[in-house]
Amino acid sequence: MEEQQKKKKDVIRLERESVIPILKPKLIMTLANLIEHSSDRAEFLKLCKRVEYTIRAWYLLQFEDLMQLFSLFDPVHGTEKLEQQNLTSDEIDILEQNFLTYLFQVMDKSNFKIATDDEIEVAHSGQYLLNLPITVDESKLDKKLLTRYFVEHPCEDLPDFADKYVIFRRGIGIDRTTNYFFMEKVDMLIARLWASLLRKTRLERVLSSKSNARRKKDPKKDDEFISETEQDDLYVERIRLQNMELR
Repeated sequence: MEEQQKKKKDVIRLERESVIPILKPKLIMTLANLIEHSSDRAEFLKLCKRVEYTIRAWYLLQFEDLMQLFSLFDPVHGTEKLEQQNLTSDEIDILEQNFLTYLFQVMDKSNFKIATDDEIEVAHSGQYLLNLPITVDESKLDKKLLTRYFVEHPCEDLPDFADKYVIFRRGIGIDRTTNYFFMEKVDMLIARLWASLLRKTRLERVLSSKSNARRKKDPKKDDEFISETEQDDLYVERIRLQNMELR
């Protein structure tokens, strides 16, 4: 029954975040107050300080390594520093990959995740009016840099543009908006008229077949992945203007 309801409704799966939305001092003091003896409580607070200093030291070392590597690829003075080092092209490639490795590690430790292809599709389907138009000149981007990185560090469900740039996200929230949506309804009417025109001219089948051929997935692999993770995930129904009756 649950699977049939998920198929009927527009339901998306949300992965639980490994973040506790609470202030650190409040969490520490709440745990410390659970300790009866004052001496043990003091030792616990010392332990928390040591853990905090260890984490800060790790971030500081990673940041120093990042800045040292970034200085070699600085758009302003990086070329001069590379010439001073007399590095070969292979050595430069290794330094570039080291920089990306440190960068992705820091982003992961800071709970930033690479936006997957499905998440990008969900973001596009939102159709927010307050979008900042951004145009990327892909001809000036290095397509080999990220391609080499993801060959050595494979990630699942990467977007099509992952060879040129990546988008990070942090956290997932539920967006609720209540309004009359006049402009959105006009756009939706135009989209529905265009969709009906495509259906009547049978161009929809041609376009859908091309998009499906471009984005093929292994169903067995997806089933295995979902079966392992769906127990800990959340399912949220998406109520979109596209699926509502316009009034």
